[in-house]
Amino acid sequence: MTDVGAQVEPRRLPDGSLQGPDGTVYRRTSVRLKRKMADRLIGAGAAIVTSVYPEGLRWYDGETAAKVWLQIRTRLIEAKRPPVRDLQWVGHVWESESGLTLLFFEGEH
Repeated sequence: MTDVGAQVEPRRLPDGSLQGPDGTVYRRTSVRLKRKMADRLIGAGAAIVTSVYPEGLRWYDGETAAKVWLQIRTRLIEAKRPPVRDLQWVGHVWESESGLTLLFFEGEH
């Protein structure tokens, strides 16, 4: 991932949920991301968390999230995973109890 600015590491809680820098807790939903949905959610201000070796978990929000999404967008896998040839991403929607949305992208290479 190209450096796009400051990132923080979200906290993974014992139940598998994630805690953002403001203390909000997000839980994974069954919704797998597609490009159009992610475009809409990023446009509405959703934050992004990436997980890829060796960087680990990284949190991005605001303009930084939009920049990260542009790097991920063309490598997002929307259907069956192809053989890994380069960095590719699988994304899911995570939500907080208050209805905030987080886009979680797992990188494979």
